[in-house]
Amino acid sequence: MAGLASRCFRHAPWVIAGWLLALAGLVLAAQHTGAAYRDTVALPAADSTRAAELLPKGDTERVVIATTGTIDTARDQIEPLLRRLSRVDRVTQVVSPYAAPELVSADRRTAVILVNFDAPAEQLGPEPAQELLEAAQSDNLTVGVSGQLAAMTVGAPNLGNAGIGLLAAAIVLLITFGSLTCVVLPVVTAAVSVGSALAVVVLLSHVLTVPKISTEIAALLGLGVGVDYALFVLTRYRQGLRESMPPAEALQRAAETSGRSVVFAGVTVCVSLAGMFTVGLAFLDGIAITSAAAVALTMLAALTLLPALLRLTGMRKLPRHSAPGPGWAGLARSVTRRPAPYAIAAVLVIAVLAAPALVLRLGVPGAGHDPPGSPTKIADTLLAEGFGPGANAQLVLVTDRADAAATQALREIVATRAGVSPPQGPVLTVTPRTGPDDPATAELVTWLREVTGPGWHVGGAVAVQTDFSAAVTSRLPLFLAAVVAISVLLLALVFRSVLIPLTAAVMNLLTAGATLGVVVAVFGGPIEPYLPVFLFAGLFGLSMDYEVFLISRIQEDWRRTGHTRTAIVEGLVSTGRTITAAALIMALVFAAFAFVDSRVVREAGVGLTVAVLVDAVVIRCLLVPAVMVRLGAANWWPSRRREHPAAPVPTARDKAGRIR
Repeated sequence: MAGLASRCFRHAPWVIAGWLLALAGLVLAAQHTGAAYRDTVALPAADSTRAAELLPKGDTERVVIATTGTIDTARDQIEPLLRRLSRVDRVTQVVSPYAAPELVSADRRTAVILVNFDAPAEQLGPEPAQELLEAAQSDNLTVGVSGQLAAMTVGAPNLGNAGIGLLAAAIVLLITFGSLTCVVLPVVTAAVSVGSALAVVVLLSHVLTVPKISTEIAALLGLGVGVDYALFVLTRYRQGLRESMPPAEALQRAAETSGRSVVFAGVTVCVSLAGMFTVGLAFLDGIAITSAAAVALTMLAALTLLPALLRLTGMRKLPRHSAPGPGWAGLARSVTRRPAPYAIAAVLVIAVLAAPALVLRLGVPGAGHDPPGSPTKIADTLLAEGFGPGANAQLVLVTDRADAAATQALREIVATRAGVSPPQGPVLTVTPRTGPDDPATAELVTWLREVTGPGWHVGGAVAVQTDFSAAVTSRLPLFLAAVVAISVLLLALVFRSVLIPLTAAVMNLLTAGATLGVVVAVFGGPIEPYLPVFLFAGLFGLSMDYEVFLISRIQEDWRRTGHTRTAIVEGLVSTGRTITAAALIMALVFAAFAFVDSRVVREAGVGLTVAVLVDAVVIRCLLVPAVMVRLGAANWWPSRRREHPAAPVPTARDKAGRIR
């Protein structure tokens, strides 16, 4: 690390030029190729997949219209709409509501137009989807579009809020460190690396199954850890300047200590995200790869671009407000003297936050959660108002064993719990009495699979979502075990200890519980099945930033003094302000994403905001020191260094800024 940072420091103009050229090249390449996001979830063994294989291969979209009068008085507006829809590329049939009474609401103010395409939505792509929306526009009608093709047109969330988060982070940096340089360098480092990462996500979408949400998640993680990683290195560099080291020597020590911590923290984040591969879904694999790429680029920027910027800015002297305040020394002494009360209080706080997670319900929210004004949101509202909530959650029963008598008998059974249309060959269309987000609808899917017997399959959007939730849930134990095991092994390699990684894993599980509890309390249900997977992988990796930064400093002082309690105080005093400032900065960036249009991005923003604050303030600054004091010399086992007799708790600092 020291050699890489020194070379980047010496050749600063070339390093900066290289990063800017890479950023420009990646952005231009991404603009030239465009994005090829795919939000489809492949479940080869699922019952809903078998149902889809038996149904006609073409996609069917529903264009929902509402009139101020009735569809009979609005015929002059509806018939031109029908003609425009029939001219959309790849359309094979348009079913008029005038020819199908079941497509008209009871008050005749709302109607549905069925638009059949010649291929599944994932094969059609975004061009026919956009053409469909343009054809469906009408000046005199309220029009929405529902279906897989329409869902492709729901725009990606506006990332403008990320700029607000960065601005807030810059203010925190200025207040905390009192230096404009300490504001500009981390923000610029994060901005350049994340800009490159977002372009990489676009390029990867052409070779991997990359969902649209990957862009927001990559920006979310990249901006958060990017500022943190740069801040960790910059803080240690400033400490070297405070000890009267030459800039080059201060940077070398920062690279050997904080730079090493950044590498292990970044690798841990990437490896934790890679744990998502254990779920076995290409949808999640794409999120894992793109998120890991963003984290890797921010880590590389902190180790190469930041040293070059330090040389360019000419940061030679110590900024004001650079020494840790007395408050951290007081807190450190208090925690180490009375660890039990602090540990109990921390656990109680986490327990209260985690309690709502006991009623966690996984599922894919319906189009009712799409951005206001989007065609899918409008269609969802019109269908619910005109046909009832179940119109947004229609299911299909299909069989490969055509038997008219058996089909009619099944229809009579199903009619006791839901609406059923007349048979169309071996197909029955079922309309639930509840909406797509209602637990009763998922229960209906399960019941249908029990009463239909062999040969029948249940399909439809809600059935696919139910199968998706079941697939993720069934693999969660393996995923959790993999992420925990990987994190424990990495920390064991870093610290050459057994208890430190094990206690860190327990702490992270506590943070995960608190995070899910807050998400459930704020958003209710259902929660997207892949969100707990992402949150768990992300927070397990992000929490390692603070764990590695804090424990590395404690271990340095323990190796120097042999006193665990003294080392804990020294480590907390030296890193406490940086950890809390970094957590607040990361939380502000994450919180900015809690106000975008996309529900899942809001959930991720709130979840990660809670995760970093709980982890940095409650876990790392209170619970970890309290537990380490109780463990004493056992923290470092199997190290052979002998624990020295308890030293007096440090109360003052020497000229170099170390407590003594």
